[in-house]
Amino acid sequence: MRRIIAPRPDSPSSQAVGVDFDETLMLVDSRGWMDGQVYGEPIPGAIEALCLLAAHRAVFVYTARHRRFHEAVADWVARYSGLMTRVNDDPDRAYWTERGEILVTNLKLGAACYICDKAVHFDGDWTATLPIVTRAIGLDALGSHRPPL
Repeated sequence: MRRIIAPRPDSPSSQAVGVDFDETLMLVDSRGWMDGQVYGEPIPGAIEALCLLAAHRAVFVYTARHRRFHEAVADWVARYSGLMTRVNDDPDRAYWTERGEILVTNLKLGAACYICDKAVHFDGDWTATLPIVTRAIGLDALGSHRPPL
């Protein structure tokens, strides 16, 4: 069971939640990446969840997309959620603590938690985590041909 991370004034990361964009908020369909275009529909329940989180914590949406697509991501979030958005313009930003406005960034900012379709939960036990990761990236299919770690 994970511990509860309550927001604390002395801990900026405790005040935020990070939410991945592609395949967590926005559905990427059979058209795939399409040169970074933002075209998909919301994943069912994603907008309601985003609004609930934003009502209680600072929220940032993170993406691996190039900065030239961040405005389109922010527009998508605003259009579907009705929430105010801002594109991160500070490459040195470490935290986002503003409630009431969703930040769009390609930085992994400090957060109480991250919501991502590709995440592997880590509880401090690499012997339990590594098999999950090697299976997720196809290393288990290499069998005995895999170089030692």
